[in-house]
Amino acid sequence: MAKQYTDKGVKFLRSLNIKPFHIVEDDMKYISKEFCASLRKSILHENDLIIVRTGLPGTCCVVPKEYDGCNCADVVLVKPNVDIVNPHYLAAYINMWGKKQVENNKVGAIQKHFNVKSAEEMLIDLPDIEYQNKIAKVLRDINDKILNNEKINDYLAYQSSMVA
Repeated sequence: MAKQYTDKGVKFLRSLNIKPFHIVEDDMKYISKEFCASLRKSILHENDLIIVRTGLPGTCCVVPKEYDGCNCADVVLVKPNVDIVNPHYLAAYINMWGKKQVENNKVGAIQKHFNVKSAEEMLIDLPDIEYQNKIAKVLRDINDKILNNEKINDYLAYQSSMVA
């Protein structure tokens, strides 16, 4: 895959770009539009769920609008039916309560992986959509505050290093 990387083009997310509840652009890779089109099954769409397969298996986040049309590798991609599943609720469930199931279903001798079959077999507590929406809103608000605080901390650390 590395030989397909370009200096610019379509963002290409890998496991290291996926953190609990958000995407980071650390060491972001890019691929051409043509190569992206050839990987149709892994094109991201808003509200898809990305679950890490290798590294920190089970870590997941919801694809935000700004990553719609990007592509990815070495992740499990879930496309929830948003009429019955709030993707943010599902991400929270997997990041918090589903970790034990992920841990029990990792495969591989040396480097453990979480695979599609294991994702399909996960048991998810799925209350009605209104309840999911309420939980997801609270968790999104909290996560937004955490991310904002991390940005402030990074800025303050940078400013402090400039003074020293």
